[in-house]
Amino acid sequence: MKRHLRYIFICFSLLSCNEKVSNKASSNIKLDSTLFINASIDSLTLLILKDSLNASNYFQRAGYYMKINSLYKGLADLQNSVKLDPTNAEYFLKLGELNYSLQNSRVARDSWEKCSYLDPNSIDCRLNLAQLYLAVGELKKGQGRLNEVLDKDPQNSSALFLTGNYALMNKDTIKALKYIQAAINENQDFFNAYDLMGVLYSAKGDILALDYFNTALRLAPNQYDIHYKVGMFYQSLKLYEQALEAYERALEINPNHQTSMHNIAVISIFSQNYSKSIDYFTRAIQLDASYIEAYFGRGYAYELSGDLLKSELDYRTSLMLNPKYIPSREAMSRLNLLK
Repeated sequence: MKRHLRYIFICFSLLSCNEKVSNKASSNIKLDSTLFINASIDSLTLLILKDSLNASNYFQRAGYYMKINSLYKGLADLQNSVKLDPTNAEYFLKLGELNYSLQNSRVARDSWEKCSYLDPNSIDCRLNLAQLYLAVGELKKGQGRLNEVLDKDPQNSSALFLTGNYALMNKDTIKALKYIQAAINENQDFFNAYDLMGVLYSAKGDILALDYFNTALRLAPNQYDIHYKVGMFYQSLKLYEQALEAYERALEINPNHQTSMHNIAVISIFSQNYSKSIDYFTRAIQLDASYIEAYFGRGYAYELSGDLLKSELDYRTSLMLNPKYIPSREAMSRLNLLK
């Protein structure tokens, strides 16, 4: 929200002072945290030197390494911890999580499978496996793990949400809506569930989509992609003014969001505001010089505004990027007839 100019002048010196104090305090906190982590690592290293067979020390040091993003040092320590104590499910849980973050999905899977075997009550291991199996399309295995979670905890919102995702993969939208709504009922702050429900109702052209998107935005106001999805929903209903407002909100949060720029440009063509359309297509191209759709769109805007030379140049550029791009091929044929 913009402040009144006089208020800015009155408060400027105070705000500047507060910012300096705040920044200094924040820096001190980060410094203190780093010093504490490094001291803890040093302390655990000494303990490991004295007793190299203590799995717990390796596991604790791995946690500190991960906090300062020394992931491979953390990985080495976790590997040592599971070698020294191969019966500890928590060690395998963390080993799987770190390997998954390093895109070692097979090792992550094996670690979580071992974790679930060692601890029949571990919900986290099973949820992680369900997410992994969903990502790789092994739906039967993943749903089996989710069923194990729901047998122990029928109100587990994460398991309900993932079951809804599995239903979507099986093209059962009714079941998906049921389970994702159940996840929301159990967890009123489940951002991803509100987001997905908004997407599903958008696909149906149902105004309920806005209720879910707006709730998601109350939880995370700076999620530009939700504003973009709101714009897409309005655009699908040909409510162009509302769509433009949503895309502009997305750009206020993320000025480099190319698809919002593209869609604003497309809507501007519909309203015959060709100069605005050209401006937004150009902004998108400046961010991505290989944006074929933006070259075509700008070429079309130039064509409609009567500048056939610039139009042809953009069509040719898009065809240089993809010689088989049909809209530009058809556009070139159309221009050739006008010559």
